[in-house]
Amino acid sequence: MDNEIAISGTGIAGLAAATAVIAADRNCLLFGPSTQVMRGGVQLAPNGWAALSVLGLAQDVLSRATRLHEITVRSLINSATLARLPLKDVYASVAQADLANIFKQKIEHSDRFRQTNTTIKQTSLINDGVNIIGKDAGLYHVAGLVAADGVAGFGRTFISGQSEAEVKASLTTDKVALRSTIHLSDLTNFFSQAVSNLWLGDGVHIVHYPIGDSSNIVATMPKTLAYSKWQERLFQHNSPLQLLADPAIEWTSTPLPRSSNSICWRRGTVVLAGDAAHVMPPHLAQGAGQSLQDAACLMQSLTQYADITSAFAAYARHRSGAVAKITQKADISGKIMAFSGLAGKLRNAVIDLGDNHLIEEWLAEVWASDPGLHGQDN
Repeated sequence: MDNEIAISGTGIAGLAAATAVIAADRNCLLFGPSTQVMRGGVQLAPNGWAALSVLGLAQDVLSRATRLHEITVRSLINSATLARLPLKDVYASVAQADLANIFKQKIEHSDRFRQTNTTIKQTSLINDGVNIIGKDAGLYHVAGLVAADGVAGFGRTFISGQSEAEVKASLTTDKVALRSTIHLSDLTNFFSQAVSNLWLGDGVHIVHYPIGDSSNIVATMPKTLAYSKWQERLFQHNSPLQLLADPAIEWTSTPLPRSSNSICWRRGTVVLAGDAAHVMPPHLAQGAGQSLQDAACLMQSLTQYADITSAFAAYARHRSGAVAKITQKADISGKIMAFSGLAGKLRNAVIDLGDNHLIEEWLAEVWASDPGLHGQDN
């Protein structure tokens, strides 16, 4: 196809980028498996919903989402409520699989879309675009490539010049995230409340919120604490979380990378998006939201500039600056949540005395709509 733009990656960032390309009336070639298992869910703050509006999918996603009405911060030590932040604008949780399926339905019905199940082995820049060699040994020629293939995917190594091992080493931390999704019928009514709960402990924090008929639960802690019977230590008998100590509950452990914004987002007509561009640990629940804003900005850039090099340059310039502030705040938030001992007690005391103002001010910039070059808030 003429003027075709390739997308590498079939996660949320890749599917959103493909939606953006098609919405900008460009032809799209998606690299990656058509079937990908997605578990758990994401929280979408007002900026994520603004981006979905730009992409024309806000109502579709909202119909599958669970609207949350409050963020509550609690002490994991004594279950005391430290802060309660009412959510005035749209803030909701959605299953990753549901979000992905909505994007798939949008793009797969377009005559501008095609997909190959292979992934990228090698790429070279040429005068009129990009040559791609797939792992299927196929040769593809496209006008541009959006690499949304994750933290240590092909795109980040191609643009940074680092090896996959070097990229992974630069992002490695001593923390892990343990995740579980539990049906609400197996939990108390406490878990079904339309609230995003943040529990702050001694070097540990836990987040849980409902998605449809399930509760999504994420516990973040140092690797040294995530050994046998960690649930018994965290979920005391006098806590609303005590049911989570059940040894029958399955937890999936994943390394927690360091917050990072790629120094360079673009190399010629290859540009980054999603985690490939900005590593966003779950401390501010902005991983999906920032990927959606990438897609909205990409769509607007491709609409504004006919020339792909100009469009990619404008997109990279705008988003790299906007995301830098968010990754910095995510990093700081993670360090604050990891406080232990006296520092942890002081943190809880400050939040308890802050009367919501500290949290509101901290999140205001994070949640501010930045869907594209024009600052639209549709």
